[in-house]
Amino acid sequence: MAERPRFLCGVVEGFYGRPWSMDQRKLLFQWLQRRGLNCYMYAPKDELKHRLLWREPYTEHEAARMRSLIEAAQEQGVEFIFAISAGQDMVFSSAGDRLLLQQKLRQVAAMGCRSFALLFDDIDPCMCQADRDVFPSLAQAQASVANEVYQELGQPSIFLFCPTEYCSSLCSPSPSQSCYLQTIGQELLPGIGVIWTGPKVVSQELSAALLEEVEAVLRRRPVIWDNLYANDYDCRRVFLGPYMGRAPGLMSRLHGLLLNPNCELQANFIPIHTLGTWFQSELGSCAHPDQTGMEEVAAPGDSQGARDGSYSPQEALEVALRDWVAEINQQALEPGGRTPGHPSVSLKGGPRLQPGTEGGQEATPNPQPHSSAPGGADQHSPEPCRVAPEEGCREVTPEPEKDSGDRTSTGHQQTPAGAQDQLTTGSRESCEPSSALPSEAGSAQSAGIPVATKTLPTPSPTTSSSSTNTSQNISLPTSDARTGDGSPVQSPSSSQPEAIRNDVPQTPPGPGAGASPGTSAPLTDKVGASPGPMEAPKEDTTSPTAQVTPEEPRTSPMASVTPEEAESDPKEVRPSPTAPVTPKEAVSSPTAPVTPKEAVSSPTAPLTLEEVRMLVELFYLPYQHGALAQELLEHFRWLRANSLSVGVPPTAPDACGGTRWRGRAQSFQLLCARTCRLHSRLVSTAGRALLYDLHPYLWDIRNMLLAACAFVLWLDGHLLCDPDPKGTWGNCFGWCQSITAPILLGRDAEPWVRRGGLFGELQALLPVGNSCDLFYHPPPLFPSSQLYLLRPLLPLDKGELYRMCRESLDCDPKVAEILVAHPDLLGDRLLGSFLSLSPEYTFVLEDEGGPCGYAAGALHAEGFLQQRDSSWLPAIRHKYPPELGTAGPALGQDALEEAVLFFHTEPLAVPQPVLRRFPSLVQLGTAPRVLDVGASRSLALCLLSALRANGSRGVFCQVSDADRQQLSFYSKLGFVALPVAWGSCPGAQLLGRLL
Repeated sequence: MAERPRFLCGVVEGFYGRPWSMDQRKLLFQWLQRRGLNCYMYAPKDELKHRLLWREPYTEHEAARMRSLIEAAQEQGVEFIFAISAGQDMVFSSAGDRLLLQQKLRQVAAMGCRSFALLFDDIDPCMCQADRDVFPSLAQAQASVANEVYQELGQPSIFLFCPTEYCSSLCSPSPSQSCYLQTIGQELLPGIGVIWTGPKVVSQELSAALLEEVEAVLRRRPVIWDNLYANDYDCRRVFLGPYMGRAPGLMSRLHGLLLNPNCELQANFIPIHTLGTWFQSELGSCAHPDQTGMEEVAAPGDSQGARDGSYSPQEALEVALRDWVAEINQQALEPGGRTPGHPSVSLKGGPRLQPGTEGGQEATPNPQPHSSAPGGADQHSPEPCRVAPEEGCREVTPEPEKDSGDRTSTGHQQTPAGAQDQLTTGSRESCEPSSALPSEAGSAQSAGIPVATKTLPTPSPTTSSSSTNTSQNISLPTSDARTGDGSPVQSPSSSQPEAIRNDVPQTPPGPGAGASPGTSAPLTDKVGASPGPMEAPKEDTTSPTAQVTPEEPRTSPMASVTPEEAESDPKEVRPSPTAPVTPKEAVSSPTAPVTPKEAVSSPTAPLTLEEVRMLVELFYLPYQHGALAQELLEHFRWLRANSLSVGVPPTAPDACGGTRWRGRAQSFQLLCARTCRLHSRLVSTAGRALLYDLHPYLWDIRNMLLAACAFVLWLDGHLLCDPDPKGTWGNCFGWCQSITAPILLGRDAEPWVRRGGLFGELQALLPVGNSCDLFYHPPPLFPSSQLYLLRPLLPLDKGELYRMCRESLDCDPKVAEILVAHPDLLGDRLLGSFLSLSPEYTFVLEDEGGPCGYAAGALHAEGFLQQRDSSWLPAIRHKYPPELGTAGPALGQDALEEAVLFFHTEPLAVPQPVLRRFPSLVQLGTAPRVLDVGASRSLALCLLSALRANGSRGVFCQVSDADRQQLSFYSKLGFVALPVAWGSCPGAQLLGRLL
């Protein structure tokens, strides 16, 4: 057995959720050994015999596994600390309970464990009557039990005690004046260490001054239980940033430091790596006792200690990134490292993916979802993810105090206790919601999906390295919709699990509400932005691996934008003409060994350093955003605050205002495209363990950015600047904010006060951000690397959308002949009225095979339906004679008959109560090849955001009773059946939801 360390520095497995597996813990021990860390505490909250059933001894099989785990830690030179949490129901005065506790710890000691911990955190501070008759206070009862166990075990060299008041925010009125802590300090034997989390449950900073008070009252140096990376309180957040916020020279003030990490083991490489760097730096600082603990905590983002040789978070991050890239790519090469059937993106016109490789299926109920957690709170992670409907709409973060990177806000203090589990399936519940040119050097190029099909001016790059923007013509590939010879792909719907297809709103061949709002010009065939060949900005090819130098300005990973700053233009952009990015575009300047050209030609090439850096910057730390996440937010906030400058009519005093807005919009699109490309690359290249740990988080961000990017494109020329104060854009966000929790969030709040991280802040910026049910959906069981573009309708989309409607119908040859003679029949039934009368509220989902989904809407359904009945339907009746639907029984004949019957039947009026409460009409559909429910939900999200931005407070749709897929999809978006009598179509019903 390794010699027991004098200063403990390592990891505590102390979160709610599924405990790590044996193999995962063995990998953890290897990481700890490599980084010079020396201890591991076993304290998984959801391991029954650790907490809930603490009295139960381990069975023979369980004991063998525990012995194997202890030996595995000792083989790596890691001290194994066994913790038990008995405080929830222990009767401190009961001799029986005391004996059972001692027997349990003796059993573990017989397995080879020599270090122990008693945890009394997050329990009811009120004692039962039997205890009150014996002990004058809870502190004396706990100290009595701890002292007795400590002595019975032979006074082990490592024996830790976690108090009920374990941080400053839980002490009343303060640590130095807390009667509880004073008693603990007096009564506990000197050889027992006391655990402390800092000023808060999740402490942003730790400094010598903050620890002096605690050391004085406890009469010993504390052991820090560091919750900086705990993420089980928020199912949409994971923390990949460097260890920071801890003053240099703290070792002399501490007995040890244990890091409570992310629930997902693979997410902890950089936290553990940088913790090891911090520990080695602290060991080196022991040679300079005059400096120990005297430095102030560096401001977040500063190169902490760069000048005096002490720990620098940014320097440690750079080293950790390089090592993590090697670790990720090594794991992917190991046998069984990649998920079987991983879909890879065909960027060169290859054959369509097999339907079984696409992910749209809900996770099976067996894996524990992230949002499930036992009640109560825990120091090791904040409260489980229970989201109030209004939480997603809080205003953007107010300007922080100086020298503070705190993004959280005031709110009642409460201890965390969440649960997340992605260890085997990646399944989790969705919970809540969050854009600009990336800050990586040498790259202004988008690395993913196409970002627009209308030309927007390109701003000057905001990256640190210099580059010039030229353009190159890149054809939009067609691999996803057709086989290599251009023939249509067989519909996958018949071979897919029902759970997959029911979550995706596939285009119905039968009834649909053909309606769309307003008075807008119909589609024409004149030249416009097209889903065909598009140009993309070319990167600076002179330095594909350029790195940011200290002299080059880089957006601070922790910078924040205040509401006041959002109103101005914090980043003046000089637009230059360019065209949008396509799905075929190259990856942005990755570092060796993969070049951008190689990454495009080989989508399964290993992840690059810059791609992994992007991943870290999207999921940084609880109180700070990374550079990429911050740029995304800055752009989206600014575009939202200045959206009226491109509205109808525009409010910009001159053309420069609109040009500047479009430049920022282009920057936002490029960042969204790079992030979506990152999602595709992760699915294509990452090993199984990393993929299922991190994919759900990146999938959430991908879906949010698809909708946000399309919504930004829609704002240009479609936002109504009506001075009427009722419900339009200028009032929309004020209305949302008025029903949420307080906007001004204080610095002392815990990080779970603002849920969702980047996702949550982006959600709050959308007009429907307060409708949290729109944003929650478990990730797919089988991740898909398919790239998607979501955008407003373009003039040339009509033919492709009609083709999609035809191909969605599985029909008899006789019916096919009719469709050849009348190719627009199904398209006119499903989409014709929308495209003719209300194209401004139509969005198109596009993959590399072309349009594969649509979302159409009508802002004022009553006027739209009147116009449809009076002008559009008469023209359609001349186009399609009624005898088209009178043929004999044949496959697909029902769809033709329904379409012709709809055209030639006088439609019934929608009941006025429906139109008053749900004034807008919507309709959604996707091709059978779209199996990613996230893309489908993003399609619905951008349409509902557009309608809400222009004042709608409710939407309705018509769905056939027999169409289970549509009914399932709409119900998961919050639509409910409306109890009204309406006979427009036999077997159809009206569904509605409020916005």
